[in-house]
Amino acid sequence: MANHRVKDTALFDKIVATISKNGPLSLASYISYALGDPDYGYYQTRDPIGTAGDFITAPEISGLFGEMCGLYFAHIAELSGLRDPAIFELGPGRASLIADMRNAWQHTMRSLTTAPVHLLETSPSLRCIQQNRLSDITLFFHENLDHLPAQPIFAIANEFFDALPVAQAIWRPNANDADGIWRHRLVGLIEGQLGFIDGPPLRPDEAHDWALEDLKTKGANLPLSSDINNHTIAEYCPLATTYAGKMAHHLRAYGGAFLIFDYGRDGQSGDSLQAVANHQPVNVFHQPGSADLSHWVDFSAIRRAAKDAGARLIGPINQGEFLRNIGIIQRSEALAKLADVKTRRGLFAAVDRLISNQQMGSAFKVALMLPPGTGLPPGFANGSEGASLS
Repeated sequence: MANHRVKDTALFDKIVATISKNGPLSLASYISYALGDPDYGYYQTRDPIGTAGDFITAPEISGLFGEMCGLYFAHIAELSGLRDPAIFELGPGRASLIADMRNAWQHTMRSLTTAPVHLLETSPSLRCIQQNRLSDITLFFHENLDHLPAQPIFAIANEFFDALPVAQAIWRPNANDADGIWRHRLVGLIEGQLGFIDGPPLRPDEAHDWALEDLKTKGANLPLSSDINNHTIAEYCPLATTYAGKMAHHLRAYGGAFLIFDYGRDGQSGDSLQAVANHQPVNVFHQPGSADLSHWVDFSAIRRAAKDAGARLIGPINQGEFLRNIGIIQRSEALAKLADVKTRRGLFAAVDRLISNQQMGSAFKVALMLPPGTGLPPGFANGSEGASLS
């Protein structure tokens, strides 16, 4: 990708000064600055969600999304028979999801409404919103997963993993084009502007972590055309592996479940990094700190981390399939009977946005991390189509 002329921002100057002093940054480090810098980072300085922000998440589209998640956890809690669980949300945004889940528990499993609520949130502005939204309960905030409560956890993450800093490697063939090597893709300075440059080769242990040992010159196993043998890009998210591994260790030790919603695929996605500002796509180097950066989640990497830690990952399956399986259509039809015409139209439009393959239904995936065991849980089992949890 060519370097991109940007309007200087304070964070741009900070990044340029860092590169000038210490050399090129890894792409993951650049994203960490752009999203998480304590003074200028995108998530640290604003509420990015909703029509006034840069994206709208499923819980903001309809409260029915959170209600169905709440009903699902109530069902899993009943099946597991776990006592005294904690509730944990990773990246809770405006706390809409957890609020709607708790509302569902008021009518299905009131014991879950008394469970302690833990939130993984680093943004001061979003923490303030979450405290105001959930003012009737005590919240436990976390910067990471190093201090999980010593008890079973029912955890959920919606569009969390896609926002973690991702690294990239690029395939460079040798002169004879018969072989080649994966190189780190770094962020450096090109004529005073930020841009991509080639870095050192991946070490064998890094290629193993990225699951690249079997990817050959033409991008085998990557969603790219078979005639590409240069500029092929692979991605790896170290923090996703770290977080998945820590949650898996905890589930193996204490029990519980971890429900994950995110857009991605079950394997490498190639170059999936994207930037959005004011609801419009922009260059990834556009005014650092002013744009949201995200990538497609590699669920196969999360599965490997879960397996290595002694847990298991069920799925992913399409979000539309999962929501249908747990009864969102039946629930929306029941609610529609009590609503006026305008409300019914809005309800059905929101559900269509969540489950339609033309909208979020197929791009977004759902996976469930569980302790060791066998069998498929509700929502993922064959023949569970249309099974209502209400």
